[in-house]
Amino acid sequence: MPKCVALVSLFNYDNYGLRLLMAKLESKDIPVTFIAFKRLTQKSTKTLKNDLTEAYDCQSEVQENEFELLMSELMQLKPALIGISLQSAHVHLAKRITAMIKEKLAVPVIWGGAHPTIDPEGCLEHADMVCLGEGIEALPELAGRILKNEPYNDTANIWLRNGEGIIRNPMRDPLENLDDMPLPAYGQKNKIYIDEGRLQQGNSIDYIGFGLLEDPYRTIHQTMTALGCPMQCSFCIHGLRLEKYRRRSVDNVIRELKEVKQNNPYLKMIFFWDNVFHVDKKWCLEFAERYKAEIDLPFYAYTHPLAADREVFTSLRKAGWVFTVMGFQSGCEQTRRDVYNRRETNAQIISSARELNRLRDIPYHGKSYFKIYYDVIINNPLEGEESFAESLELMLALPKGFVLNAFHLTFFPNYLITKDFLSRGLISGQDIEGATDSSKSLDWIVTFNKDVQDGPMQLHMYHYLLFSLAQFRIFPNSLIRLIARRKWFYNHMMRLYQLCSIVRLVDLAIWPQNYQWAWEVLTILPVSLRIRRRCLVRLS
Repeated sequence: MPKCVALVSLFNYDNYGLRLLMAKLESKDIPVTFIAFKRLTQKSTKTLKNDLTEAYDCQSEVQENEFELLMSELMQLKPALIGISLQSAHVHLAKRITAMIKEKLAVPVIWGGAHPTIDPEGCLEHADMVCLGEGIEALPELAGRILKNEPYNDTANIWLRNGEGIIRNPMRDPLENLDDMPLPAYGQKNKIYIDEGRLQQGNSIDYIGFGLLEDPYRTIHQTMTALGCPMQCSFCIHGLRLEKYRRRSVDNVIRELKEVKQNNPYLKMIFFWDNVFHVDKKWCLEFAERYKAEIDLPFYAYTHPLAADREVFTSLRKAGWVFTVMGFQSGCEQTRRDVYNRRETNAQIISSARELNRLRDIPYHGKSYFKIYYDVIINNPLEGEESFAESLELMLALPKGFVLNAFHLTFFPNYLITKDFLSRGLISGQDIEGATDSSKSLDWIVTFNKDVQDGPMQLHMYHYLLFSLAQFRIFPNSLIRLIARRKWFYNHMMRLYQLCSIVRLVDLAIWPQNYQWAWEVLTILPVSLRIRRRCLVRLS
């Protein structure tokens, strides 16, 4: 077998970026194999979401025989280059895998993904090379040189170790025309999946069991219409301005989706992972018209308070928009501005929320549900009584029936907020993701902790429960304000949690849209196909 490139994805079966790189390598006639090492799972928890499931993403412990399987597959492939895609949560796993590769194979290992981009020096203590930023042009050039036994130490976007230190090659200009990118590799060819202590033979199932990941059975297609982000939030990698915002043409996106739909008779939904989908009104209106006429499938898309436009929202809803997430992180304007580097006002958030709520009155194929999720951060040590009071008032001003996603604030290497908190002495190096073997980002969803007593975290947990109550249609705002003003349940938060649970169950029971949405999710992958593919157990 000719030498190839092996791309290893850690806890990310559907790794969009790595599948894109695989397709790019294939277009250059470079043999490549995609190895998905472990999938995320979902664990039941106490989140008090206004949803039918309470769960959060987690990773299972890696079994020793899974490492052995990975090494066995790599040794059979005999690759000329091994790429490992990782996030900060997986640094220690990547270290161990790299060390095992070094013991058994004389082959260079390159790390890529978010973490190597933000901490290249730290990664080069373990990997031979790192790819900074986009690898869509850099990796094929590097692999081609290695396969031809040509020098590769000057490849742009690649940093590497040599005997004298680190070679820091310059960054190449980002790809301007995204229409030149290939479609991500979703075929079954040259794919290996390792999980549950065995090779998953043909069972490329997404981590929550909604559907299969490969043609021709793929039920959910994941894609992006743009790279980069127009915002620069301090808690996000895009705050570092490492990547220019660019977007594909409408024609290119529709051509991709038409091909996907033609190849997948089971296709039921499109997930757009753009950081903010509603950018460029002209683009969005053209997309909505063509998507409705040529694709006409439900889709998921993120929005932003500064991107709200009634005409755009309405057009996209009629085209199939059924699921959205809008983050505002805090209801305190000063916290958003001074800590998170966000510029929207509370008035703009409320206006955007009302525009989103309007879409529930516009049915899509007779279905009235429109799922709205709001992302917030509640454990910022800089927030106290006043900021929480302002946040609660914002929550109460939002139209009821949303789903609250409350997240822990996680600090990644070299992020703007990380440098800020380090300089203030609010965190130490041990609080940064990847510094220790335990991952904070994999425990990012806030869950109720009855053992929190006294101190700042009690205040945070108390307001988390009050924010949760604000979701429910049947619970009056006046009563939430009374509870907050008099601090009822403050020293008995288990009782407040139980109250939230009862309200949640009642609220879910009396709104049929909740079950319509649940049925859509449960039937994304038909039962007959679940039985044939032995994946009933994947249903979460």
